[in-house]
This record gives sequence, structure tokens and C-alpha cells, in this order.
Amino acid sequence: MRLRIVFGLLALFALSHPLAAQDRGAVRGTVTVADGKAPVAGAHLSIANPARQATTDEKGGYVLRDLPAGSYDVVAVGVGFANAHATVQVAAGRDATLNFELKAGSLMLSGVVVSASRMATEGRQVAATVNTLTNEQVKLSPARETQDMLREIPGVEMPRTSSQVGGTAQIVSIRGVDEGRTAVLIDGIPLNDAWGEWIDWNRAPKGSIDRVEVLEGGGSNLYGNGAMGGVISIFSKPTAPGSVRVIADGGDRGARHGYASVGVPVYGPLSLALSGDYAEGGGYQLIAPASAGPVDIVSQSIIRNGMARLEYAPTDNFSAFATYHLFSDDRHLGTPKSQTFRTDGAGDFGINYGRIASGYLTVRGWDREMRENNIGTTLLTVSSVPRADERRTLVARIPSYDRGLGATWSRNDLFGFQTFSVGGDMRYYGGFYDEQDYANTAANAATTHINSGGNQLLSGVFATGVLVPADGWRVDLSARFDSWGNNDGQATDASGQVTFPNQTRTAFSPRVGVRYQLLPSLAMHTAFYQAFRAPNLAELYRKQVSSTTISLPNPSLKPEFATGYEFGVDWQPERWFQLKGTIYQANYTDFNTFVTTSAANVAPATRQRQNVQKARSLGGEVYFAIKPTSEFTFSGSFNHNDDRVTDLGPVAATATTFVGSRIGRVPIIKATLRAAWDSPTFGSLAVLGRYEGSNTTLGNSFTMPDFGVADANYRRAIVSGVSGFLSVENIFDRTYIVNMAAPATAPILSLGLPRTVRLGFEFERF
Repeated sequence: MRLRIVFGLLALFALSHPLAAQDRGAVRGTVTVADGKAPVAGAHLSIANPARQATTDEKGGYVLRDLPAGSYDVVAVGVGFANAHATVQVAAGRDATLNFELKAGSLMLSGVVVSASRMATEGRQVAATVNTLTNEQVKLSPARETQDMLREIPGVEMPRTSSQVGGTAQIVSIRGVDEGRTAVLIDGIPLNDAWGEWIDWNRAPKGSIDRVEVLEGGGSNLYGNGAMGGVISIFSKPTAPGSVRVIADGGDRGARHGYASVGVPVYGPLSLALSGDYAEGGGYQLIAPASAGPVDIVSQSIIRNGMARLEYAPTDNFSAFATYHLFSDDRHLGTPKSQTFRTDGAGDFGINYGRIASGYLTVRGWDREMRENNIGTTLLTVSSVPRADERRTLVARIPSYDRGLGATWSRNDLFGFQTFSVGGDMRYYGGFYDEQDYANTAANAATTHINSGGNQLLSGVFATGVLVPADGWRVDLSARFDSWGNNDGQATDASGQVTFPNQTRTAFSPRVGVRYQLLPSLAMHTAFYQAFRAPNLAELYRKQVSSTTISLPNPSLKPEFATGYEFGVDWQPERWFQLKGTIYQANYTDFNTFVTTSAANVAPATRQRQNVQKARSLGGEVYFAIKPTSEFTFSGSFNHNDDRVTDLGPVAATATTFVGSRIGRVPIIKATLRAAWDSPTFGSLAVLGRYEGSNTTLGNSFTMPDFGVADANYRRAIVSGVSGFLSVENIFDRTYIVNMAAPATAPILSLGLPRTVRLGFEFERF
């Protein structure tokens, strides 16, 4: 209802506004190489306000449509080229011409990045470690899903299981900080859910993504809670009036997928963008044949996305939008009765006003309602045959909500800063965990019923600025103050209701970054930061009971803190070769982890999360890119991360881990190699090799061996605007382990994605 009111007011304002009937214009032109005048195909052209983008065709041509009369700053980006900016004047009802000649530049971090400073900044200028997946890399990624696409970035750690099997909600870590401690944003709005900070990667379908930025290391100085390990920022493709995009593909094991988006002019500056994404099939039997039993079947999923966005852009310095998004993800998790269902209804709105030179204001608000249902089972041995049957043991329902509002104001040349920004945000969310347990008997009668939950209100303010004290120097300064309250916590079971006291906490998060251009070909940067994470609702309030364990809530959990630093270099001695590297260390204190609170040999054991654990992440990353010709690029990256528990305080003897153990599911080594060939006659081919070193399962129960896989994607234009593609994941059908489970004498092995082939086409008109 709230979103319908927003849509209605926006439409009414547009229809009554005197500018509503004005004619619209466009910007057209070509992009060529500065020294040879050869066309640059695949270059990315964009305007920030209103959001418009285009990609050059094989002749270097582009068009940015549906622009009100005014002045625009157009940015041209191409891999291996320096960014180009130009201002163009668009008259009412007319097309303006703007051509670009691109000079040689960075082979990595081409374009602008936003996540490091919350302002559009040249990628090579930031005093932080930022990695990106460009528009071209997203398009050429062999992965079907967003989560699998992000595995290409070595600093990002995810469970080995493909997103096509397993549960609906996923986790992510950066530099070994462990799950739940990385902020994931889509167009500046949190994607982490309200209850357990899990991530619905499929809410951001790959077909809708323009680019991805990964800020490694603490980001609480700008993004507050949840950014202790870093920030993953996903940016959607803007859908301008008159643009159309359709993707359809199919593949092994009944995989079917389709994506479509269209921009519809409504009236004058009012337009409507519609998009939808549907995917099913492609699953496989996760349990290895040697471990499987009669109950194990192929995992299945059906994913649905629908989005409507109303945009109002009457002038060259003002735009507003309102969006509604519906999402559902239905999963059958490899046995007939084990299932997860997740639905998500979200609305958001935004306002962009002004210009960065004189003051630019952005406002974002959102309202999200989520519901997850889980059916858990236990596997049975029948007539001496293990995994022969299963029995339902619990049904869990998790309703939650997430509402927020944020604003940022930025300006150039203020208070001695080259750029300066201030902002603040507020986020209010809550949820409940409703668990019904069932007896593990033939009767399977309902037993324990528990309902637990509460809410949180978080708010913060920040300021950030860039100083340029001398030629070649850049100093990034930022700090943020956060305050939050844990409220209305309670747990209800057969013994009655327990109400928890409210708690209030604060945190201060500074960051200093310095970059120095020592030589034209060599730059260095260093950064120091402090970051934090507030305990989530599941950690504060969830109460769970099983036949072996009782997990108690702890509403008094304190925030976790990180103190870290990094040092990096960027060396490009030739236009065709670039090398980057970063070393880093972060120390984490007050990590909350389960501690056994009951006496030894008491069953069921009682445990509770407490702020007792300290950890340390120490490592380094190296990246290189070689572009010997305009058609061929060879690049690679390597990450070594030693992330270990360093202290468990006075309760080490009863904790579920031990001092010196590695953080679960974090590999010590990750490496990627990518070879890409792109030419008008041949098409585009990307071959990707990924290696992941050994790591441990959750709780350090088992060590999983290393593995390597190769993926490939080939894309070729068929006719103007239409291209076909062939994607192959795990080309050599490598068998690798993604999880191990008890019993220890003969662990149950789960396997990764087998060879998967998909064939499809894409139609695109900007």
C-alpha cells in the first residue's frame, strides 16, 4: 500500500508538472582510439543523472536516449583505456553529437568506482583495494548466477557449493573475516536480509547487472554495520525509455532461463521500466555416489524475479524513481522432504538532485518484507541400508522486515577538500524464528514449539573528503558514528514467555588512506581503519532445541570490532602490462561464537553465543594483466590468506573451536587466470581457470582438499543487436568436494557442479 501511494504521487506530480510535455533529446557519437582512429567496440558510455548508459557497436557508435534539455557530463570507459569525460548540451527535441578519442590507460580498474568513497572516482586514484567485474566481464562470465560469477575475485570467499543447489540464502566473506560480516548492496540498498544477514544473490539476477565493485577491508567508515570485512556493491543496468533486452538460454539437466527488460515512455519525463527473470533446472545430486542412498535425489530450484520502476526526470539536474520488486526462490534440497521456500517483496525510492560541482544530493529509501520456510529432516537407516529414508524433524518459519532511509550530499572544492561528502542513514528491521519440532519416531508427532525474535534500530552519520596536498599525493579521510538499539526481544515455548531487556550500543569507525604517485608508471597506497559489526537478530534472539543441543539467546551480545591496515602498489611500465599487489592484516576482537554452558556429559548440551573469540587475518594479493594486441587480454590474480583464531578468553575449554584453528570455509589460497579474445570477425571468447586451496568445514571438523576448474564463454554477433552465446562450466568435468559431514569413519561427501553447458541468445537495444 505504501508503495502504491509513492507511485501514485510520482505520477500525479509528473502529469501536473509544466515540464511534463517537453520534448526529449539524445546524445549520439562514436568512440575511437586516439592514436589510430580505429573504432572501439564494447566501450561503456554513461550519464549519472538521469541514469543512462550504452555500449558501442562494432563501428564504435553509441546513443544515449530520452534526455531532457540541459547539460550532461558523459563518461566513456574502455578496458585498457583511460577514462574520458566530456560535457554536452542537449536541446529540446534534438540529438547532440559527442565523439570520444580514448588514450591508453589502466588494464585493470578501468572506469570509475563508487564503493571506496561513495563518490564516483577514477578507479586508479582511490587509496584502497577495490576489484571490479566490468560490464564486459559480467557479460562474458560463464556463470549463470551472480553468486558463481563473483568466485572470479580471489578476495571473495564463498561456500564451494554452486548456487544451483543448496539453500536459498547464502553467505560471503572477504579476506577471511567469516560469514555475515560483509555488506552487500544493490544500487546502494542492502541485499543482506534482516534476520541472519544472509544474501539472496538471485534477487540480483546476472542479466540485470551492469558491474560489480568489491571494496576489500573494513568499510564501516562509510557503510556502518556489516561492512567489517568489506563491501560488495552491485549496480543494475539502467533501463531507459525505448530500450529492450532479452536473454534466453537452456542447458544440461533441464536448465531453462529467461530474462527480459523494457523501457516504456509514459508521458514526457515520466517513464516505466519493467523486467523479469525466471530460472529453473540445472540441479544435480549433491551427495557423491559412494555416499548416497536411496533417499538422495537431484536438487531442484525455481527462481522468479519481477520488477517495475517508475522514473521521473524532468530536468538535467533532477530525477526521482520508485521501484517494486517481487522475488521467490523454491528449493528442493536433494531429498524428497527437505525443502526451503523464500519470498521477498521490496519497494524502494530515490531522489537525485544537483551537480557535484555545486552540491549533489541523493536520497534512498526502502521497505522490504521477507518470509522463509524451511523443512528439516533426519535421514534413516532401514534394513541396514543407510540414507534409505527420511523423517521430518522441524518446520521453521522466519518472517522479517527491513525498512530504511539514507541521504548523501557531495560537493567539489569545499573546506580545502577536492571532494567532500556528508551523509547519514537509518535502518529498522525485525523478525521472528518460529520453529515446530517433531518427534523422531514413526508417529512423528509435534513436540517442542518455540517462537523467538525482536528488532533492531540502527542509525549513523558519516563524513568523508579527499585532500590533494601536493602533486602526486591523495589523502582519503573518513569517519562514521553509529548507534543502535536491540529492542522487544522475547522467546516463547511451553514453559512460557521470556522477555529480554533492551540494549543500546555505539561504535566509531575512522579510516585514513594515502596514495602517492611515485613515478608515472608506479603508485603506492596505504590505509588504516577500524570497523565494527553489531550482532544480528538470529544471534541475539534465536532459541533452538534439538535432541542433542539447546541454543539459548543472548540479547547482551556486544559489537565485534576490527582494526586493520594494508599497503599496495600499482605498476604499469608499458601500456600492455600492469601489475598490482596488496598486503594486509586485520585483527578482530569480541567475535561472538557458541560456548557450551552446561556441565560435561549433560545431554542435551546447552550452548550460547558469547563475545569471547579473537581472530587475525594476514595475507596478500597479486593481480596482473597483459594485453599484447587489441584483441587479446591475459590476466590473473592470486590471494594468500592465513585467517586463524588467536584467543578464546577464559572459556577456551568449552568453546566449539580452538586457538590456532583456521576460520572455517576460508581457503588459504585462491587463484584465477583469464584469457579473453575479442574481435569483430571472431567474436568474444573468455576462458577462466579457478583454483581454490584446501579449507575446512564449518567448525573445523574436516579438511577439504584443493581443486581447480576451467570455465569458458563464447559470444558472437548474429545480426545487429542480436548475439548468441555458449557457456561451459567445469569444462573437464572435474570432481571436487564442497562439503563433508559425519560420521568421521566414513564421511558423507558432497560434490561440486559437474560439467554444465548452456546455449542461448541475447537481444539488446539501448
